Amino acid sequence: MGPSVLSLASQVSGLLQLAALLWRHGPSNATDAYFYLFNLGNLPTQILIVGVLYPMLLSQDRVTRKGSERFGLWVPVSALAAVGVGAAWLAAQGRVSEDLVPILGLAALNAVVQARLWYLAVAAEADGVPHWVAAIALPANALATLVVAFPWPSSTATVTAMLAALAAANTAFLVIFVRRRVGRTVIEGLPAAPARAHVAHWWFLTKSFVGYGGLMVVQSLALVLPPSTLTLLTLPMKIVGSVSATFVNAVMPLIVHQNTESPIAARRFLRILGGIIGAVSLFGSAGGIVFFPDYGLHFVAVGLWLVASASASVSQRMMFRFLPPSASRITIVVVPLIVAAVALSIQSEGFGLLALLCAYALVDAASGFLVLLSLGDRLMAIVTGLISLGLVTIWVFSLMHPELA
Repeated sequence: MGPSVLSLASQVSGLLQLAALLWRHGPSNATDAYFYLFNLGNLPTQILIVGVLYPMLLSQDRVTRKGSERFGLWVPVSALAAVGVGAAWLAAQGRVSEDLVPILGLAALNAVVQARLWYLAVAAEADGVPHWVAAIALPANALATLVVAFPWPSSTATVTAMLAALAAANTAFLVIFVRRRVGRTVIEGLPAAPARAHVAHWWFLTKSFVGYGGLMVVQSLALVLPPSTLTLLTLPMKIVGSVSATFVNAVMPLIVHQNTESPIAARRFLRILGGIIGAVSLFGSAGGIVFFPDYGLHFVAVGLWLVASASASVSQRMMFRFLPPSASRITIVVVPLIVAAVALSIQSEGFGLLALLCAYALVDAASGFLVLLSLGDRLMAIVTGLISLGLVTIWVFSLMHPELA
């Protein structure tokens, strides 16, 4: 089965899982806790494995085998610690009740197993084998969807059962990874010592930590809003992430990997992908405005985000391969500025879901704009620049009109 099909199946099952979770009992404190802890537990994986290890596997300045194995050990430990910190923050906000304790434990277990899965899948991906990373969430999403379909008596019981299914499926998939030696060929083929002293990992770490960490700060700030706001924010996040993963994660490893010498194919792919997603977003936004006029700007923001996310994802992989590690500095300032803007905006009566959507989308749009400029892709830089301007306009407009929040 091709990586695109595997990725599509994984993302569709994830969206079905989300729909099933919210269908019977709707957003709740339990769903907020689940999304917050799931994202927080995944943060070390995003920062260290996706944001640091993967580019160092693609870069000319490769990580050593010993260094790679440290990622495989310490990232799961960091994921466990991250869930612990998140649980403490939820408790400080008065959001942890006795029946929520099993959710905290299962979220921690799932985060640890997921981190190890991503470590092996990303190693295989760097070698131009995207099948494992494309299917990485498929078993867990599929089993969780079946479990959530059962008529559980409450939202908390539903979330608890779903997390148990996620942890069980991910553990079983990890066993398959180990038996099939997924990623081990790449890891064992890494050099024993670096070719020269370098600081590449510090550039990647700084960029990744600031980027992913800043977005978690935004999510933490969202917890001061009415309950279920974080759950509602997660819906478009999942949709945007699914589109990006389906097309970009499944195709880009075949185009840009350790042996790729030219960015021409990646640029062509970005133009085709941007055109397709742009057309779909245009029609989707128009339909949303017609049938749900009260949420018209929400649909527009998500449509812009879809194009921006795909552009940022493709351009970032091109940057890892074709620009020096120090090029990461060009996007480091983006997220802190947006986090500061969110912190200021939260004082406004009009701050709500729409402003949060614009903040998340602007991270991708502004980052993509800066990277594409550095890569010399003027056309797509103009596109992402205009998207950034549109998102800022919607954000400011929403603050001036509280009824849109």
